Amino acid sequence: MPSEEEMAHLQRLSNDYVPDAQGDLVSHLQSTQAITAEYAQADPIYVHKTTRLPEKYSHCRTVRGDGNCGWRALAYGYFEALLRAEDPLRIQSEIARLKSLNNLLNAAGHDPSLYEDFVQETFDLLERTRVDLPCLDDGAMLLASFNDAGITGSIITHFRCLDEGNHQHYQGFLLDTTIDEYCKTKIEPYQVEIENLGLQALLDAVIQPAGINVEVTYLDRSASDEANTISWAGEDVGYATMPTIRLLYRPGHYDILYKIGDLPVIPVIPVDRQVHHVSYAPAFSTSNLLYSHHGLDLDQFYIPGLSTSGISSSGLSSGGLPTIPTTYSSDIYHTNTFASPRLQLPQATSAPFAVSNYTAIQSPSVPSPSIQSPAETPAQDSFRHSKFQLYEGYQQLRTAAQEPCQTDAMLAAGADTAHYMNEDFQPQLWEPGSEYRAGRDLAPQSRRSS
Repeated sequence: MPSEEEMAHLQRLSNDYVPDAQGDLVSHLQSTQAITAEYAQADPIYVHKTTRLPEKYSHCRTVRGDGNCGWRALAYGYFEALLRAEDPLRIQSEIARLKSLNNLLNAAGHDPSLYEDFVQETFDLLERTRVDLPCLDDGAMLLASFNDAGITGSIITHFRCLDEGNHQHYQGFLLDTTIDEYCKTKIEPYQVEIENLGLQALLDAVIQPAGINVEVTYLDRSASDEANTISWAGEDVGYATMPTIRLLYRPGHYDILYKIGDLPVIPVIPVDRQVHHVSYAPAFSTSNLLYSHHGLDLDQFYIPGLSTSGISSSGLSSGGLPTIPTTYSSDIYHTNTFASPRLQLPQATSAPFAVSNYTAIQSPSVPSPSIQSPAETPAQDSFRHSKFQLYEGYQQLRTAAQEPCQTDAMLAAGADTAHYMNEDFQPQLWEPGSEYRAGRDLAPQSRRSS
C-alpha cells in the first residue's frame, strides 16, 4: 500500500496534469454522425444514445478539451446567438449591460486595472459582430476570433470573473466549503472545467438576461432511450426572437449542438442578367432596313443577298418564296435593375427608326425579308464547270452514235447512263455471260478475216 508521501506526490501530479488537447479551439460545423461514429465501439448505452442523437440534432461544433471547453462553448454560443439575431441595437444594449456589470467585479474584490484588458476584448468582439451584420459569411469572423487563443482566453477570463462575482448568492448550495474557497479552486483557475454551480451562476449573470435560452443534453449512462436534456429559459427582454444555445455534455467535456432550424440561411445574390424577347412586326418602310435600337446598330448584321423589294400583297416575294411570319410577342423582360454594358457600334447610314406614343417597352418593327430568285441575280458566275457538262443537242448525239465498247475512263464520264450526272441515270448491272458471249462472237470474225 502506498505511503502518505507517495499518495501526496500522486495527487500533485494529478493536479499539475495538462491534457494534450488537439484540434481547433472551436471547430467548423460538422454532422452529428461524427459523434455516432466516435462511440461506435463504446459501451452499448452510449452506442444507443449517440445513434439517436442525429435524429434530433443535425450538426455540431467540437470544442477543444483543455479544461476550458464548457466556458468556451457558452461564450461562443452567446456571441453566435447575438449574431443570428441580426439586431445591431440588441448588441449595443448588451455592450451597455456588460459595462454595468463591472460593478459586480468591483464588489467581488477585483482590481479594475487587472481585468480591464480582458473586458475590453469582449467589448471589441461585440462591436465587430455588430459591424459584421448582416452576416453573409456564415460567422467566419466570429469563428476566427474564437480560434485566436489571446481573444478567446481574455473572454473566458472575463466570464470567470463575472461568474465569481455572482456566486455570492449560492452559499446555500455548498455544504463543506465557503463561496470564497469554492471560487478559488473551481472558478479562478484557468484550466478548471465549469461545474453545475458555476454554470448556473454564469447563466444568471450573462446569458439569461440577454434573452437567450440554454439547453444542455447529457450523454451519460442513465437508463433512458436517448440523452436527457435540461433547459433554461432566457428572460423576456422584449425581443421577437429568442435564440438557443445547445450544449452536449459528455463526462468532463462540452460541445455545441445545432438543430436544422438553428443554422443560418445564406441569402442568394441575384445574378446580373437580361432576357430579351424581341418581335418583328410588318409595319416597316422598305427603305429603312438598317436602324438603331437601344444603342444596337443592325448595320453590323446586314446579310448580302437579302432584299425587301418585290413584296406583294399576298405575302410572297416576286421570286415566289414565302416571307417570314410576323406573329411573335413584343416584350422585353429585365430580370434585375443592373445596367448591362452596351456595345459602341458604328451608326447606320439610314435614319433611325422613329416610334411615336411609346408607352410601353416594345421592340421596333422589322420587315419580313425575302430572297431574290436566281433570275434576278446578275450573271457574274465565276464557277468553272466540268468538261462533261451536258450541252444542248447532247441527247441526239448520244442516240446517233452508240459505242459498243466503254472503257473505265468512259464509265466515269458524264456520257454514260451509269454516271450520276447523266439525266438518264440507271445503275449498271453486270452479267457474267455477256463477256464470254462477246468472246465467242469475235472468234469467227477473226478467222474469216484471216
